[in-house]
Amino acid sequence: MAERPSPPPWGALLTKALASARLSAREAARRAGISEGRWRQIASGYQVVSPGVYAPVHGPAQTLARMAAVVGVTPAQLTQAGRPDAAKALAGRVADESHEQMLRRVREMNPEQARELLAAIAVQLGIRVPGERAEAEERRYGT
Repeated sequence: MAERPSPPPWGALLTKALASARLSAREAARRAGISEGRWRQIASGYQVVSPGVYAPVHGPAQTLARMAAVVGVTPAQLTQAGRPDAAKALAGRVADESHEQMLRRVREMNPEQARELLAAIAVQLGIRVPGERAEAEERRYGT
């Protein structure tokens, strides 16, 4: 009977982070959008084919990035653990989430707040907005 393989470095990292996050593998897998069995396969680095027979499992970068995000693993940690592909995917997810948060905040603005934001952006970019001078004079003189 073959000996059970040791987990890969990224699997050990996920397992440690899972314990630190105080999550069960079931809950973490649910949050990552995969089954608990798949979580365990990727973290352990193998799947059981038959008693005593193990097949290596190398989780896709996007899946590993979702798993890492759930348990708080950083892109730098994934790179150090030998998965720069997953680190890149995780870094992309973080940037996407930041953009989504920013868009959500803009959508929550009332029209006046949105106009002020756009005016501030235009000033920063050196863009002159048509009718800007007339509006400024109107505000200054209250007409």
